[in-house]
Formats: sequence, structure tokens, C-alpha cells
Amino acid sequence: MNILLVTDLYPLNDTHRGIPKTIENFALSFCELGHKVTVLRADLVLNTLLRGRRIYPEKTYFRNGIKIYNKNFLLPLYFGLDFLKNEDFDVIISHMPSGSLCGAKIKKKFKKPHAAIVHSSDIEVLEKYKFFFSGALKSALKNADITGARSIWLRERLGLKNTFLAPSGIKKEEIIPRNEAFKKFDNIKTLKIITAASFIKRKNINLLIDAIKELDMPDITLKIFGGGREERALKKEAKGLNIEFAGQRPRSEVLEEMRLSHVFILPSVKETFGLSYLEALASGCITVCSEKSGMDGWICNLKNGFTIKPDTNNIKRVIKTIRKMSTEQMKEMSKNALKTADELEYYKCAENYLENIKKIL
Repeated sequence: MNILLVTDLYPLNDTHRGIPKTIENFALSFCELGHKVTVLRADLVLNTLLRGRRIYPEKTYFRNGIKIYNKNFLLPLYFGLDFLKNEDFDVIISHMPSGSLCGAKIKKKFKKPHAAIVHSSDIEVLEKYKFFFSGALKSALKNADITGARSIWLRERLGLKNTFLAPSGIKKEEIIPRNEAFKKFDNIKTLKIITAASFIKRKNINLLIDAIKELDMPDITLKIFGGGREERALKKEAKGLNIEFAGQRPRSEVLEEMRLSHVFILPSVKETFGLSYLEALASGCITVCSEKSGMDGWICNLKNGFTIKPDTNNIKRVIKTIRKMSTEQMKEMSKNALKTADELEYYKCAENYLENIKKIL
């Protein structure tokens, strides 16, 4: 199958700031399963400027064996498509609002089936930009041959018909063996909590710090990976507490630390999926996310973690609950966390994604 992947959320190089590798991982997994992928990085310039990201020159890039057309648009509804006329593709897969808007136009011109995959950004566009982009995006999603949702809560929120789930996956070798995961819950003297995120407002790292401060329990530590515009304020708030800021570290180092930690908490809102939650589950951590955000639906209360309303009191409550658990209860939750990670294995997710795409060919 030849796939044209359309999105603005695709890295052009390893230093492409602010661009997660989530969608690139899908592209790479499709290639590894024997399909050809070409990417149209449809960069909406105004959005890029507002997010403080770099605008890259319009040209053809190559990354990890995949050809990427980088096109900069003032508006995603007005642009030419002649550069695609010699591309051989069977299906258009779009991610993010600008990707779906561009994908709808490509579908109309080339008469190719279109699969639109929705993210939390789609909700933002549908609700905030009602006088322009909202109508166009509604039309693009309605006229897509199939829609996919990146998470369970997103599918429920959008209420789209003919919608499949398109979660991220994690490679089998990154899932910790059960016996190794269980060891860390034996004779816990200090409960090790970890989190990893960009230091931006919606991640709510400050709420987690406040909870640790108000609990004032010397047998609890918090290690924070990440960086960003709120770093100075967060460090000031955490001064004198059992909190360590580990900075922005390679993914391998974060995974290594997760494997040593008991609990992962990220009370983020408007989280499309949140790969860090999946990494925590794969590390055998009891994992906590916000309700109607992130991996809510895969993370279930008292099974493999907790979903909470993101405020300081709820974070305190869930930490106290975990601290009072027996070793056996913690190990059971860790076992279920690993089972969830197994269900969301990298190639398993990619194959399920493609099986849904094949329905429209």
C-alpha cells in the first residue's frame, strides 16, 4: 500500500524543537510492515509562529528513508497541489486539523480515499474557531472515508461515526519483564514518584509539586524530567522539598528511571494520548492521568493506575491511597500495567491501524 501521510506534526531533523515523534513512529512502523510512505508536512505558518516554532524552507527532505514535502501555508485551504501529481499513492492519511483540511482537498482533486485521524487539537479548532476553521474541519471529517481517534476519550468526546482507535504503541523490548517490575515493590522504604513532560501550563506539574508539599511525607520522593518556559517558577515552588529536577534527558535515561520508580503521575489536560503514560505502564509503574485526557480508558482506577480530576487534593488522595497499599496490591497493579502495555505493542497497534485503513480501499 502506498500512503500519503499529511500532517504538520512531523519532524524534519533531530533538532526540530516542539515536534514529538508520535506520527513519525506511525510512518516508520508502516514502512517496517512493508508499505511505502510519503509525507506532506502541511505547515500552517500562523500556528507555527504562535507556538514559537521554526519555519523551515519549502523543499523536499529525506529522513529515515521517507520523502517529506515541506509546504508552508498561510491558510490550509488555499494552496496548489501540482507537486503531488507524479506521486503514486493509494490512500491519504491525515493527522491534526491542518492535515485533515489539506487531506480533504487532496481527496477532492485526486479522487483518493481519505482517513482522518483526530487529536485533541481538533476539539480546540472545532470549539474555538467557529467562524472559519471549525466549519471547514467539520466538513473535512464528515467527508472523510473513515475517521480514527488517537484515544478512547477523544472518540467519545467527538461522537464520530465509523471511527476506529489509533493509539500509539510501544516496542516489545521496551516492556520490562514482570519479575524485574515486581522486585521494586518489595520492602518499599521510600515511594518513588516520577513524571516527565514539557513545562507548560496544561501539564499541571505545579499541582503535583503542591501535592507533595502539602503531604509533607519524608518517605515520598518526586523526580521530574523535562524543561520549558515554567521551569524557573516550578523550581522555586519545589525548593526545600524531596523533589529532583533531572532536566531534559534522552528517552533511554527516562525509561531507565521509570523502571526504578513505583508511581508515574502526570495530571495533564487536553492530552491527546500521552506516550509517557504508555512508557510508564511498560515500566511497571502505577500510572495516574487526568480524567477525559491522555490514556483515560486504558488506565482504569485500581486496576493499573488511577484517573483523577486534576487538582491538588485529588493528587494527594491518590498518593495516600497508593502509599497504604500492600506489596501484593502494588504488584497486581504493576502486572495489569504491563498487560496493558502488551496490548498496545508497537507492531500490533500499527497492524490494527492499517487493517482499518484497508477497509476504505
